[in-house]
Amino acid sequence: MYTTFSSDIKQDNQDKQEQTQNKEQTQNKEHSLKVLSYYQSTLRNAGMFTTLALATLAAAHSHTISKNPWGGYARYAASLLFLGVALFVSFRLLDLREKNKHLNDPLGAWQPATFSMLIADLVILVSIVLSFINKMILKH
Repeated sequence: MYTTFSSDIKQDNQDKQEQTQNKEQTQNKEHSLKVLSYYQSTLRNAGMFTTLALATLAAAHSHTISKNPWGGYARYAASLLFLGVALFVSFRLLDLREKNKHLNDPLGAWQPATFSMLIADLVILVSIVLSFINKMILKH
């Protein structure tokens, strides 16, 4: 009877260990899903600010300088502001991925999207600077 009781205790301990492991795995999965959801909506926000930067760049580029040069300066400033926010958010996304690598890297598949966004933002930054020089300095 003692061996039966001892085996029941061992089985109970094993069951408790399995429950604890299952609970930890469930918590890790939940946290991974929360991080992934946050990452995706933040990536969407970075894309929105990039789109706003492009729209204000188009507005600045099509603005006639002779009527109101300050309107052109304001549009270029708004474009740079939106692009600055997009770049900040993109760099924060890279930081978020580095902080959550210990969770079986739930963001690993999304890494190219962040780098693509950063490269696109940098190309847009060069476009803004070149457009500003061409439109506001050389032709003014």
